[in-house]
Amino acid sequence: KQWYQRRVRGAKMAASKPVQIENAQTTAFSKHEIAAKLISAGTAACIAEAITLPMDCAKIKLQVEGGTLYGTVRNIALNDGVKGFFRGLIPGLHRQLGFCTIRLGLYDTTKAFYVKNTPLNEGLPLRFAAGISTAVAAVCCAQPTEVVKIRMQAAKAGTARYSGTMAAYYNIALTEGTRGLWSGLGPSIARLSICNIGEVVTYDSVKTAMLQRELMRDSFPLHVFAAVCAGFVTTCLTSPVDVVKTTYVNSTPGTYSGALGCGRALARSGGFKVFYK
Repeated sequence: KQWYQRRVRGAKMAASKPVQIENAQTTAFSKHEIAAKLISAGTAACIAEAITLPMDCAKIKLQVEGGTLYGTVRNIALNDGVKGFFRGLIPGLHRQLGFCTIRLGLYDTTKAFYVKNTPLNEGLPLRFAAGISTAVAAVCCAQPTEVVKIRMQAAKAGTARYSGTMAAYYNIALTEGTRGLWSGLGPSIARLSICNIGEVVTYDSVKTAMLQRELMRDSFPLHVFAAVCAGFVTTCLTSPVDVVKTTYVNSTPGTYSGALGCGRALARSGGFKVFYK
């Protein structure tokens, strides 16, 4: 009888080992999956930044100086040449590595955290909470990259405000301190929170709706369609905050009482349409 009991206990212990190995593999895979999401988000964001930077340079110039898109592009081409369209590339890549690695790479992980630790379940409240949380974390970590990028892109045609990217970080830190490096933190948080809600949540919602209604399969065309919808919604939602953020960050210290004061000044000078230039 004792021999039989020992054999039964041994069999139970042997049977339990594969389960433990499987759990360890699952945990390791989860960690690898998070790392893969962070790397994928940062890499994709950097590639997108390099491709779209000429349009972003024109946008910043329009927001700071006004005018028309054609006139702005022509002015950049005549005064600065091709390199004028790639001003701020290095801080732009720094920005994407900071902002998008956090806000996109940790979005699903943050959703899972809220599902596990809060009453939130699948739906818009969960997506809003995850989107805003990752946006706040991204801005608090990477705001200096945004400040340097905007100031380098907004420099007058044919001039350079700083001799280089690292010189810009150093100069701002030396003359304005941490307050200068993190200037525009409030509007940046507002903009990126709206951007996350408009971009990530719209993408997630459109993709889920199309799959549930079996209108499209989970393939490349669906991803493109959802991304286009997300981009359109995001641009419409964030443009006013983006104009205020760019103007405030590019201004010299003391020009405005704050981000809200900057917004009021812009509204008085150009009305509602100034927020969509």
